[in-house]
Parts: sequence; structure tokens; C-alpha cells
Amino acid sequence: MIKTIHRLFFLILLCNIAVSAFGETPTINVVYPKGGDRIGAVDSTFIFGSVTPGSELTINGESIDVHRNGAFIAFLPLQPGPFDFELRAINENDTTFYIRSVNVPIPKKSFGYDQLAVTDWQDSASNIILAEGDLLRVEFQATPCCHAWFSIPGYVDSVPMVEMPPRIQPYWGETVFGIGAVPESLKISGYYSGFMEIDGRKLPDSTRICYFLKAPSLHDLFEIPADRVKFIETMSLLEFQGETTIDSSGYFISINPVDYPRVVEFTDSVQIMRVGPSKGYLSIFQPKGVRALAVGRVGEWLKLTLSQTQQGWVNVNSIKFLDPAWPPPASYLKAIRTYSDKNKLVIELPLSDKHPFKIAEEDRYTLKIFIYGVISDTDWIRYDFNDKDLDFAVWSQPEPYLYCLTLKMKRPLWGYDCYYESDILKLQINKPPQYNGRLDDIVIVVDPGHSPDPGAIGPTGLKESEINLEIAKAIKEDLENKGAKVILTREDMSDLPLYDRPAIAKNLNADLFVSIHNNALPDGVSPFENNGTSAYYYHVHSIDLARAIHEEMLKATGLKDYGLYHGNLAVNRPTQYPAVLLECAFIILPEQEALLKNKNFQNRIARAVRKGIERFLDEYK
Repeated sequence: MIKTIHRLFFLILLCNIAVSAFGETPTINVVYPKGGDRIGAVDSTFIFGSVTPGSELTINGESIDVHRNGAFIAFLPLQPGPFDFELRAINENDTTFYIRSVNVPIPKKSFGYDQLAVTDWQDSASNIILAEGDLLRVEFQATPCCHAWFSIPGYVDSVPMVEMPPRIQPYWGETVFGIGAVPESLKISGYYSGFMEIDGRKLPDSTRICYFLKAPSLHDLFEIPADRVKFIETMSLLEFQGETTIDSSGYFISINPVDYPRVVEFTDSVQIMRVGPSKGYLSIFQPKGVRALAVGRVGEWLKLTLSQTQQGWVNVNSIKFLDPAWPPPASYLKAIRTYSDKNKLVIELPLSDKHPFKIAEEDRYTLKIFIYGVISDTDWIRYDFNDKDLDFAVWSQPEPYLYCLTLKMKRPLWGYDCYYESDILKLQINKPPQYNGRLDDIVIVVDPGHSPDPGAIGPTGLKESEINLEIAKAIKEDLENKGAKVILTREDMSDLPLYDRPAIAKNLNADLFVSIHNNALPDGVSPFENNGTSAYYYHVHSIDLARAIHEEMLKATGLKDYGLYHGNLAVNRPTQYPAVLLECAFIILPEQEALLKNKNFQNRIARAVRKGIERFLDEYK
């Protein structure tokens, strides 16, 4: 009887809760996008947030699934310009309307055939400084099917240009994180390109490049392939037969100026050299005080001559110009020596100056260091006879002023560092920790990503920075139970700058580094097709750790495989230890956000990370 009363009371209580929920006007909370956001130039994107649980939801007339906790996410088409998401939430009591307004950039389009028009291909081209031997490439967008050329007043006239095939605007979000397709709507016709090699003449002053565009003749139009342009669309161009329009570049150009070449010195302690202005990384972590010869400039980027054929680019804000008479660095490397102890192997290369260098992991057993501006005079390489890691070292001179030292190891690389002490370049190869089936005394740094920034935010408002910390604490507890020494980069929601995180690991001589994150997507990528768990590495010596943890995460979470990535991420770039970044789940998906709040799910992630580390160590041994 008492049990029956209790059950009856419980049922009444549930009914009261349900009546209370449906007795209120439904609420709508949109987490993303924010009101007034300028989102990507895409044709569709996602919107997510929450409504009162039990409500029905439509957005722009389309019915949207709502999780039992009220969370929702939708992937909907957009229109360029000001755009409104119109949301309607309905329950048994009332209806709530809400509008979230955003701005969608208007994609770049081809010019019409009813005008002669020409403009820079890029909206904000940067000023350029060139030297003899450089190749100048000129690009602009103009009316399709015309004749084009350019000139540099006082230097060259009438350099021919050609119309290139329609160009697709870069859309990296879908390429990397989606199915790889790029919207066809982004193709642009009327992209013209031309080039010339710079000779030894000087351009007296900085000047703009002149653009020329001439309308086609009727004969020209008949010569255009049918797959390039419709004839009927070009008829209006006949109105401009014989006419030429002239414009000029939005940037200035200087050729062989007297203040270049010039030696510069790196002022940033972790300078990065790139393969082009704002482009991919050529070499990371160049020490402060390194010197190189600057020979040109594009905007804020300086072009460096590193060797006979190789060039690099650095930001002008991370260098200082030396006296114009200062000569470029030059060294003759006579002898190399190695020193070894239980933790590391150090290779010393005595130089006469601080030269730029690049380190390449050719494979798991081979490390190469390229030193720019150095010529071999190497007669001696002295080995530490007690070292058990280095098989042999051999030098080569691939080209003048480029010295290469190749190190062949007896076991896979664990980590390394490269730095200057005075003008002695030291390459330190770190030795792996002792592992005999337990994690005793292995130092593992676990980094809860984000904070003070919240990172991604889930539909119900769950902050990535908060859940990352909860998962990191679970990982710490699980690893410590197996004997590991675990350090969290942060133990609360305090401010921790991004570059302080790998610095903590380096200062503590970490053996391993794991950064914990939860995922979101760029605008335009469907979260329904693209989601799951993923792992990221940067250096070759970290890929096996990423692969081992990723496989254990897939088994433990039951989520889809969202990929193993080489990712240029700040916490993965340090070289001293294997480092990975994990995207455990998709916080923007209602179902996965709910999982992340679950302690059991957090513990499953923790066990997967620990098992992945143990597997990596077993396979390494």
C-alpha cells in the first residue's frame, strides 16, 4: 500500500513538472551565430542553440529536430547580404517567434560583358620591393574575353597577359573539414595573369603598375571556345571594339632600390620563417639573434636569401635592420662533436655567427639539420663512445652556403631541441623515458584547451573551456593511478595564454604532451555529415602517439572517425617531446554535448587516452 502511494505521488509529481513546462511560453536561445555576425561567404551554414524542452521548432519554415534537453542544430541555405533566420517555437501553451540577423558576404563575381572593367585581383595588394633575378607576377580581374597587358612606367612597356581558366575562390573550411568539395558558384572568369623577370636596371621611384584592357573584335569572339563563354553573352562587347581601358594597381612597386640588400637580425625568440608572404612554414623556432640577408619585401613580409637557391620570408615586426655595411653571416664548419648522458645526446656545431637553420625529420630514424650561409671545412666528427642512440653522422654540401648534417639513429626519434650558446649551434636529441609496462615517473603534461576564451559553445551553453578541464582532470586521475606524474597546464578557469602551455611542458622536461579540446566547424560545413572524434599532430615523431590514442578514442566513445590530421597548431609545434591535440567530440551537436556532460563518458575518454599512451610506449619499446 505504501509503495502504491509512493508511485502515485511520483506520477503526480511528473505530471506537475510536465504541466509546468508546457504551461510556459517557450523560450528560444540562439548560441551561434551571434546577432549581426559577418559569417563566411558560403551558401549554407549551421545555427544552433536551445528551446524550452518539449517544444517544436521551425527555422525559416523548416522543421528542426530538438533534443530532449531542448538543444537543437540546423544546417540551412543562405542568401548573400543581410540575412534573417526566422525561428518559431511551439508548445501546448503558446508560440514564440524570434529573428536572428546576420550578414553574408557577397562572393566575388565575374564582370559582365556590358562594360570594360579592370581591378586588382586581391582587394588589398601590398607594396612590393624586387631585386634583379626576381620574377614579378601581375594578376588582375577584368571583363572576360578581352586582350590584356601591363606596364611599369619608366621600366617596361606592354608585357602581355593571358586570360586564365575560371578560378575557384579558396574555401578551406569545406576542403579540410568537409567532404572536400568547393561550391561551383565560386568560379570566376576574367582572371588575367602575366609575368616578367627583373633585370639589373633600377626604377627611379616607387610607382604603380599600369593595367591595360582592350575589347575583342568580332573575329576574336568567333575564336573563343564554346566551353569558355557563350557567344550571345559577348555580343555587347562589340560596342567597345577598338576601345582600351586603363587602370593602375592599388600597390606600389620598387625595383633594385639602394637600401637593399640589407642584413637583418631576428628579435623574436621563436621566429618562424615561411616559404612565402603569410604562407606555409619553412622553419620554426629560429632563436633570437639569428642574422640573414634581406633582399626584397611584400607588404609586411621581408624576403631573405638563405643560400644560392633557397629563400625565406619573415615578418618585418620580428626583425631589426643592421647597419647597411654589416656583411651577411658566413661560417666554415671545421669539426663536430657529440656528448651524451642518460637523458639526451647533444651535437655541437661551432660557427662564427648565428645562422638560420631548418630541421627535417626524414623518417622516424633520420634527422637532418640544414644550416644556411655555412660552407663545409669539416674534417672531424667526434662521437661520444658511451652513447647508444646515434648510429652515425654524415655531412654534405647540397649547394653553396647550405650545409647539411644527417643523423641516423638506432631507435625512433623521441624529441629534440636546437639552440645557440654563443655562436655554437647545439642540437639536443632527447632520449625516451624508461617504460616497463607501467607509467611510473613518466612526466605527462595534459592541457585543457582554452581559457580565458571559452572556445566553442554548445547549444545549451556548455563552454568548451569548462568541459575540457573536466575531461583533463579525469585523464590526470586515470594516469596517476598507473604511476604517471601528471601536470595540468591549468587547474581552474584562470587565464592561461596559448604559448604558455607548451612552455610549461618544456620547462618541466615533459615526456609527453596531450591537449584536450572539443570540436566545432567553420561556416558552411555541415555538422550532420562531418563530426566525430579526431587527433592532430605536427612532427613525424608524434604521429604514432596521435594514431594510438585516436584508435582507442574511437573504440571508447563510439563516435565516428573524423580523421587523423597533420595540423599546424601552436601546442603541437614544439619538438622536444611527442605532442598531440585531441578533439574528443562535437560540442555543437546536441547529442554529443549531452554526452560530454556525462561523467561516465568523460571517464571513457580518460581511459582511452591512457590506453593510447600505453600502446604507444609498448610499440615504441
